[in-house]
Parts: sequence; C-alpha cells; structure tokens
Amino acid sequence: MDSNKLTDWFRLDNSGKIFPEVSNQRETNTFRVQVALTEEVDPEILQMAAMGILERYPMFKVRLKHGFFWNYLDHNAKPFHISPMTHEVCSAINPRENNCYLFKVFYRGKTIAIEMFHSLSDGGGVVMLLQSLVYEYLKLKGYPISPDNIIKTKLERPVQEEYEDANEKYYNAKNRKHVPEKRAYLIKGTYLPDNNTGLISGILSTKEMLDLVRSKGLTMTEYFSALMMYTIYTTQIRYRTHLLSNQAPVKVFVPVNLRKHFPSETLRNFSNFVKTNLVMTRDDITLEELFELVHEQFQQGMTKEELIRKMSENVAFEKNVMLRFMPYFIKRYALKIGYNMLGMKLNTTSMTNIGKIVFPESMDNYIEDVTAAVYAGKYNCVNCSILSYKDRLKITFTRSILETNIEREFFRHFTNLGMKVEIESNFVEEFI
Repeated sequence: MDSNKLTDWFRLDNSGKIFPEVSNQRETNTFRVQVALTEEVDPEILQMAAMGILERYPMFKVRLKHGFFWNYLDHNAKPFHISPMTHEVCSAINPRENNCYLFKVFYRGKTIAIEMFHSLSDGGGVVMLLQSLVYEYLKLKGYPISPDNIIKTKLERPVQEEYEDANEKYYNAKNRKHVPEKRAYLIKGTYLPDNNTGLISGILSTKEMLDLVRSKGLTMTEYFSALMMYTIYTTQIRYRTHLLSNQAPVKVFVPVNLRKHFPSETLRNFSNFVKTNLVMTRDDITLEELFELVHEQFQQGMTKEELIRKMSENVAFEKNVMLRFMPYFIKRYALKIGYNMLGMKLNTTSMTNIGKIVFPESMDNYIEDVTAAVYAGKYNCVNCSILSYKDRLKITFTRSILETNIEREFFRHFTNLGMKVEIESNFVEEFI
C-alpha cells in the first residue's frame, strides 16, 4: 500500500452505512471480544501496545465524518487512550469522548477487551485486531512468542485488500431479488433502567458439545439456534398461542462470516445472515422437530446463490440512483424512519457464532479464556454470542431486560443431559 494511502479518506462499506443513522444509547450497535490472561494486565504496557498496533491497522485509526451524500471515514491523528473496564457491556461509543475513535480498549484485572461500533467492522475484523493487540502486549512484556502466520503484527505492512468493500466486489446485479419479510415475535420483559445490559455466560466442553451436535447430524450453530427457538417457545409462547402477539414468527438471526465463503482479506464488514422462521402456534412443538426445521432452513440459506442474493439486495439499495444523489441530511431521516418502522422488528434475537479462536501455540500459556458479547437493544432484548477457545465453549447472553428465564432454561437443557456448565455473570442487578 502506498504510504500516502494511510491518510486518505474512504467510504463506509455497504453494511456499515446504516448504523450511524439508527444508533443511540439503547440501540448501540456495538460488540465486544475479550481475552483473560494468566496474570494481571499492566495498563502502561497495554497503552503502548494499543498505540503500536494501530500503525498496523490504519483502517481502525479513523474518525467518522459527514459528507454531502454519505458519511465517510477519515484518518484520525489524535492519540488513542485505553480505559478501565466497568460493569457496562456494549454501551454506546461517543466519539467526542473517545478522541473520535469508533472503538475502545478496556482492561480490568487479567482482562483485555475491545468494543467496536459496527460501522467500522464486524466480529471477524475485531477478532483479528484483538489477536494482534494481545500479541503486541505479550511481546512488550518480554515473553518469547511468535506470530506463526496467525497474527498480524506491527512489523507487517497493511495491504489494500484489507480496505475493500467485499460486498460490492461480489455484488451480482442479476441476483438481487428482494424477498419481503414479516415482523418477528419480540421477546417480552421488564427493561433494565439507565440502558444497563445484563451478561450471563455458560462454559461447556467444546469436545462434548461437538460430540452431541454431530450425533444429531447438525452443526453447532444449527443446534443452538433450534434450542434458542425452543427456549423462547417454552418460556414465552407455549399455552399462550392464542394471543395476537404470539402469531408472529420466531426468527433467530445468525450472522455468517462471508470470509469463509468468498476469498477476501477485508477488515471491514463482510457478513450476511441466515435465520429461522416459524410461527409457533401449537402447544406440542418439540425440540427434535425444530432441529429438522432449522437444519433445512439453514441449508437453503447458506447456498452461495442465496448468500449473493442477500448481499446484492443490500448493495442494489445503495446503488439506487435516487438514493445515491439524495443529500445526506435527507438520506439519514429516510433511513432512520424505515429502520425504525420495520428493520429492528424483523428478528426475535441474534445469535453470533464467531467460531474457533486460535492463537499461536507460544501464546497459549499466557491466555486463559476468550469471550464475545453483542449489544442488546429495545426490540432484540436478548442476544447471544458463541465462540470456542481450546476446550472452552463459551455461550454469552446479553439482555436489556431484568428477567433471565431464557438463559436459565437454555443452560438447563445441557445440565439435564448430564453436561457440566460453568456460569459467569456481570451481576448487573447490583448496579441498578
């Protein structure tokens, strides 16, 4: 990459353009990935590591600017500062209070965490940033570690492909049919005050879980999605199927990392989705039939043709001639009104499976645990993130409501099968 490129502005990617217009203190559109080390974090060394690694990731050393037609990202020359971690999870990032940066680095005890605004990147991009940050931190501590072609280090040069909007790259104008959707069933509960977010994690054995899902002929994502549907059904809908609000379909929204399906090195948003879809108006729905349903729906949704269709549908909207030449101050209101009317109500819950996190073997001795969390908002008030590190499979629920019956019944499913589940929480109740 040309050295001058590092100070050039660049457009928000296709997926990232909507988030600045629809985000607020409740709908934060942020997510977190964190690592627990084997020793207390040294804030001074972490600060040095963060500043150093930003030279490798100029795509994250940016600020959001307003253009005449669209927002865009511009080089941010201000210093970056890490922050102590509080009980808050995936709260709104105020650029004015963060030297204009769209992500934060937190520390507390043995933990290093990154929270990022979705306009900047998706889960795949922030995992790469966290891996590099932890590597640089341990390197500055003097530990004998090596990147082993897994970690992007500050000694490397960024490449142009990391900046690309891969959605537009794989856009197909002939396969962009719009498929209308009905509003989804929305989980009910008592909202936590002051935009607080509750967090509960369950840790299981990765090997045990893989053995279980394979015995059913399912992927881990399919198993968890079906179980999520069943848990929502048993705690919220069953025996109350006559209610009008329960006639809407339960839709578990599952982001798909498109880097695993299309060749791309982009650090920007490059994900799509599959989702479940079932009106649960019977009183005798079983988990086994949901396994079959979800497997069939996900097999259909994960075909390359369907992934390209959904990707192209989004890009085609942006390429609309009237929208392209509409001034930004009009666009933002049109996007906000449309999203508030329907967009946030198309999903019951989101379930993000980041997958297997791998560090170089030389780093494993210094790392105990990895966690991911996604914000919970007004409409999608219970969300879930999943990842595995070695034999620790971590399922993390975030919620904007007080009730925890969905999480309780979800994890009870595994204890009823005789599996050990270790529970962690941010005990948000103590702060309200």
